Amino acid sequence: MKRNLPAYFLLVLLFSVPLSAQNFEKISIVPQPAKLELTKGAFAFDGGTKILIEQNDETVKLANLLAGTIKNLSGLQIQITNSAEGDPKNSVRIIIDPAIQNTEEYYLSIKPDAITIKSNTGAGIFYALQTLFQLFPVELKNELTVPCLEIKDSPRFKWRGVHLDVCRHFFPVEFVKKYIDVLAMYKMNTFHWHLTEDQGWRIEIKKYPKLTEVGAWRKEADGKLYGGFYTQDQVREIVGYAKEKYITVVPEIEMPGHSLAALAAYPELSCTGGPFEVGNLWGVIEDVYCAGNDNTFEFLQNVLTEVMDLFPSEYIHIGGDEVPKTRWENCEKCQARIQNENLKDEHELQSYFIQRIENFINSKGKKIIGWDEILEGGLAPNAAVMSWRGTEGGIAAAKMHHNVVMSPGTHCYFDHYQALSGEPKAIGGYTTLEKVYSYEPVPDVLNNEEAKYIMGAQANMWTEYIETTNHVEYMLLPRMCALSEVVWSPKESRNINDFVQRMTHQYDLLASKNFNFRIPTPFAESGEYLITDSEEIALNSPVKNSKIFYTLDGSEPTVNSTLYTKPLLFSEDELLKAKTFLANGRTSTTSSIAITLIDTTENGLYYKYFTGEWDSIPNFWELRPETKGRVHKISLGEVKHADDNFGLDLYGFIEIEDDGEYTFYVASDDGANLYIDNKIVVNHDGTHAATEKSGKVYLDSGRYPFKIFYFERGGGQDLKVEYEGPGINKKQIPANKLFFDNY
Repeated sequence: MKRNLPAYFLLVLLFSVPLSAQNFEKISIVPQPAKLELTKGAFAFDGGTKILIEQNDETVKLANLLAGTIKNLSGLQIQITNSAEGDPKNSVRIIIDPAIQNTEEYYLSIKPDAITIKSNTGAGIFYALQTLFQLFPVELKNELTVPCLEIKDSPRFKWRGVHLDVCRHFFPVEFVKKYIDVLAMYKMNTFHWHLTEDQGWRIEIKKYPKLTEVGAWRKEADGKLYGGFYTQDQVREIVGYAKEKYITVVPEIEMPGHSLAALAAYPELSCTGGPFEVGNLWGVIEDVYCAGNDNTFEFLQNVLTEVMDLFPSEYIHIGGDEVPKTRWENCEKCQARIQNENLKDEHELQSYFIQRIENFINSKGKKIIGWDEILEGGLAPNAAVMSWRGTEGGIAAAKMHHNVVMSPGTHCYFDHYQALSGEPKAIGGYTTLEKVYSYEPVPDVLNNEEAKYIMGAQANMWTEYIETTNHVEYMLLPRMCALSEVVWSPKESRNINDFVQRMTHQYDLLASKNFNFRIPTPFAESGEYLITDSEEIALNSPVKNSKIFYTLDGSEPTVNSTLYTKPLLFSEDELLKAKTFLANGRTSTTSSIAITLIDTTENGLYYKYFTGEWDSIPNFWELRPETKGRVHKISLGEVKHADDNFGLDLYGFIEIEDDGEYTFYVASDDGANLYIDNKIVVNHDGTHAATEKSGKVYLDSGRYPFKIFYFERGGGQDLKVEYEGPGINKKQIPANKLFFDNY
């Protein structure tokens, strides 16, 4: 039989198309419009089609964008005409309508004889065109037609952001423009450009030439110089390019920490006087700007003056995160500043630093935004907060009636892994397309008034381990498409299955524009897939004209492996590896799962689920669980949990087949302890990143009580248990070795 998957299995078919492919492609729009109604018929472009506008610089620019796109796709030369003189039939009419209130709202009507686009701003017209372009076929086979429909659309949030760190690794101007292109395709309107860091200063400041002469170059471990910077002319070019696509560029100039590159150039701005070298290792560095030195503020004000002349954005990002206080604690000037300003401690000194910078930026008619650490010691009066350490900082700022951009590492850090194995190097974490799509920027704890201060959300692309432009695109796409729908579309309209279906056309569109993206694997990887009897397993790919090759012997799939043509039949445990191959030779990563036969009435563990905030494993037996239930393997995905802070008590029995010494490995983020036969075997308690610990125990054959205590304190989430022993190489404990009862 073909598998009708139970809800508890992690293997999820990527999609099942409910409409014909032709009809489906015609309405594949990402992000999903607020209101869309399909009507009968289609509009066909031909040599007589005209674009009608009330001519001004902005409408001419937008009309040329439409005409150029049509020409590139079909070869048709579309004439642009003044709307007062043109025939409304067989036309695309662009109308600036002051009656439309939302500045980014648009109306798109496609009828058999005409297309009408309305908005009260060029931005709205631009977004309508992006929607129209997604209705075009990727490759034109006959005439250029689009389906008849009515769309009324506007964004849910005003800040729809994507960040790029060019300091850890530097990227050329042309790539930054390409990055902006794909943001514009999906109606993102803010490009957060991270320009200064410990590992490199990337923007020319004419008053301080050493910032780029020295600060833009670091010596790598092999002795080679690495770096680069953008001249002010290049910055103007990029800012102007983004403006043409209705994207605001928000620069980030880090302070008081993450400033080693600047201190290497001007060591007198530090607490110790140096000397320093531009950082060539990642992490938090103790040397920061001296907060007791007035020359520091003079320097930063001069830098910011040049920066603000280059960037017309309302906000200037001043960083403010991860500022060690060690140097300040031992600096005479900083301690004098604390006394003279009647500050309590170094945390208030940081607040003084931020507020002094804010006063200067405010005096120039602009506002600051910073990472949520700027809350420490007291928030600057007019500052906006970018909440990255979970949601707490954003909640606190919103309750104080400060504007907030939500960007928690759990859902919005695109430098995290996208699958459990086979991915290119990443900094850590595990953030899938589905997890990004599930994000809700407005925390439930905010009331309606407080929720108004949530400006939107942003994806962050840190590049410690991302060295190439191809790698950046791979980490960005398609996850940015998911976030675009989170920040644009109405909350109630979002549906992951519908989104995945609509992405089918988007993959073709991205490929046609030469973007590198993560190719969906043939199945959602889970490490172990449980089946209960002989059954068929279906694989699928949402990318057209792709093929799936698979193996059952543990080898990597190639084009010489078995071609998938029909659902697979399993009657025993197998190791299934599969990969998607595109027509152009590009491939997905390898999906690898152990197919394990189980008895669902016997195999598995009980669990108790708790909510709370802990720094170490609590006495779960003294707490009241939120829920209880059964799982069939050791995986956080088996337990439905929506909380950032929670705990688990997993318990049952493990079957050991042969006498001997066994080593158990626990990989977790945060703490986890493993008990066998009521004795602790692995102690991996405490708050920490995803790391592994092991323990050894001698066991005779038989069944033993088996228990795992686990807790999560915000951030990444991970729990995996493996073992090795007589005749067993290190692997996950198979589900058919775990039992609810000891019989």
